[in-house]
Amino acid sequence: MSRFRLLAQAYPRTVRLLWGAALLVGVADVVLLEQRSRLAAETAEWRGKMNATARERVDAALALEANREQVLIEMARRGARDDERLHLAVSIDSARLHLEQQGAVLRTSTIEIGRDAWLHTGPRDSIHVVAPRGTRTIERVIGDTAFAINGGTLVYARGSNDTSPVLTGSVRLEAAEFKVLAPNLRVGQRVYFY
Repeated sequence: MSRFRLLAQAYPRTVRLLWGAALLVGVADVVLLEQRSRLAAETAEWRGKMNATARERVDAALALEANREQVLIEMARRGARDDERLHLAVSIDSARLHLEQQGAVLRTSTIEIGRDAWLHTGPRDSIHVVAPRGTRTIERVIGDTAFAINGGTLVYARGSNDTSPVLTGSVRLEAAEFKVLAPNLRVGQRVYFY
């Protein structure tokens, strides 16, 4: 006897449930593929009805949305490089925070960045919280443990025994690093996220 038959005899309900689940997944795949082909045909039909100018306008709008974040990141990077005043620059990709002035990096700290997430604000409402990008300013300095940036981002120090994940959309660095930075932080100071 094959192993499958032995398994089916020993656990008949489980095997039936697995077959049923596999059948449901197969049906769901067929339905989704059908919807995809229907939407592709509908899109082609609508694009066929558009004149060349409207088609170019839609394509340009889609390309602009795709490039918008890259432009924002590059503008923040250039702003940080050209800013003569004391400021912070946060490199999201390399997870580094730099204290800079007149193009010179005065201090670099390793940071942790909170993951992107949807936060529920009500029974039928939620907001998408992501790591900030672009130019921000410090709104409030909270002692030598945290500072708040416009847009709701919090940059805070890790506690000595803190093993919790970083708060969503926030930045965390070691307490010792934060204490070194704290005397240089001022309300209204620029923070560049790129």
